[in-house]
Amino acid sequence: MATPLPLDRPWYRELLVVAIVVGLAIGLLGLAYLGATGALTDTIFGKPRWEAWSGEWWWIPFVAAGGVIVAALRGWWHAPEQIPGGVAMIESGEVHHRTAPAWVGLAFVSAVAGASLGPSFALVVMGGGLASWIASRRWPGNEDARLEATMAGIAGGLGGSFTSPILGTLLVGELAPTPRAKYVEALIPQLIAATVAFGLYFGVVGTTFLNSFAIPVEKFTPGQLLIGVALGAASSVVLIVFVIVVKVVQRLAAKMPNRYVRGLVGGGLVGFLAFALPLTLGSGNSQLTLVINNSATIGVGLLLLVLVGKMLAMALSLSAGFIGGNVLPMLFVGGTAGVIVHLIFPDIPYAIAVGCMLAAVPGGYIKAPIGLTAIAMLSIGLGPVTTAPVAIAVVTSYLLTTAVVSVIRTRVAVHPIHA
Repeated sequence: MATPLPLDRPWYRELLVVAIVVGLAIGLLGLAYLGATGALTDTIFGKPRWEAWSGEWWWIPFVAAGGVIVAALRGWWHAPEQIPGGVAMIESGEVHHRTAPAWVGLAFVSAVAGASLGPSFALVVMGGGLASWIASRRWPGNEDARLEATMAGIAGGLGGSFTSPILGTLLVGELAPTPRAKYVEALIPQLIAATVAFGLYFGVVGTTFLNSFAIPVEKFTPGQLLIGVALGAASSVVLIVFVIVVKVVQRLAAKMPNRYVRGLVGGGLVGFLAFALPLTLGSGNSQLTLVINNSATIGVGLLLLVLVGKMLAMALSLSAGFIGGNVLPMLFVGGTAGVIVHLIFPDIPYAIAVGCMLAAVPGGYIKAPIGLTAIAMLSIGLGPVTTAPVAIAVVTSYLLTTAVVSVIRTRVAVHPIHA
């Protein structure tokens, strides 16, 4: 019987070893990056707090200064105006190792400055850039080896930050441009790198970056499948609102062609939002834990303000020139929306509401339904049966969002002036 793995190819056998090396290296790099950014942001901004107007006034000039510094660094390092996001890089299968150090540096400064973005961008660039550099030296001109090594590096970068190494592997496997016939052979190096990085990170820290949430899981009933459909539709609405917010902010930012002015004004507004609504600060990982554990005390009104404020803070951070990931902030948006739904409709089980929207909001634009469903399953502790509504919600959100985008694009094509 033929083996699905091309072990007869010398470069693939070497790739399995390289995956171990890259997993160790990216585990150390990720540990250093997450440890340094976490320690510095805790020192500067303190522990997360949920009360409105409980931030510090000096956060406003501090984040504004960070925006100016990032603008200066982008000019000095000749960073392009539009830097692709982590998801876009996975989908393209390319991480340019020559620009990776500068982009990681920009992400580091952005995180310490208080941008409302996550670490996934830096982890993708570090892992993919390192593996791409090794592939260019070890197998020059071999496109298959470069692609599979790059994806393994990215999976390793995400491995230590998620609750399980399988999560990073699933996300990369679903998003990567790997041909279906080569899915298994590409999956093995990714899983090796992610597992090694996870073992190193967990062995040192004793936990993972993405928190696990203590939410009681009720018994599954068939009616929860319909709830999943409804929550998927609600998630699509939340995502479309976010897209509108981003587009509006981008248009306003375009009126300021000077990148230093954009950094100053955008950073100042991000700092003001953090001062007024501290839950909008940072990646949203620790903040979501605070929201889930104190939802009844925080209340629906304030959570709605936080939900809109977080979307606005993300849009302002990107328009100001800050660099970072969108995955964890969108998980915060989805999880917070789920908490709000449960508070308004208590009959919807807490775990189902949070799990469905936590996965379905980013699931409206990230084409990784299995990976996002698994994130909700493992971070909340859902069982195999209670995960079914989450899967339904993710698929519903993606289909509705895609349909709405298609209608808008058709309208723009037919009536460009009116649209």
